[in-house]
Amino acid sequence: MSKHQLQIISENDILLALSYTNQLMGTLLVSEIDKQKVLVSISELTRNVLMHAQSEGEFICEVNERGLTILVKDNGKGIPSIDNVMNGIKDPSSQGLGLGLRGVKRLMDEFYIKSSPKGGTIVIATKWINQQR
Repeated sequence: MSKHQLQIISENDILLALSYTNQLMGTLLVSEIDKQKVLVSISELTRNVLMHAQSEGEFICEVNERGLTILVKDNGKGIPSIDNVMNGIKDPSSQGLGLGLRGVKRLMDEFYIKSSPKGGTIVIATKWINQQR
């Protein structure tokens, strides 16, 4: 099992998260399509920290018995209506396209989200992977 953790404070941290995860997937039996799905998901989730939470965030990538799991957490003001976001109802005040979280849910095999005004938002997503090379 392998685990990597870093703080998300700037765009550079997003690139570090992508680079590390890409290197890690090079040691695993992951199809090119699944690699792209994971990298797009990481990009979406870490950018959400900078764009929407406007706070520092945390990124964790871990290879475990289920596959490759990414966790992205922030201490922002939370998502006012997760149901609306996950059903494609965009908040008019949002700067994004409103596709990020829904897209991550479609791209990954497992998806969990929890958000509150006092606790920020946490997303955990897993892509199933069979074995290491």
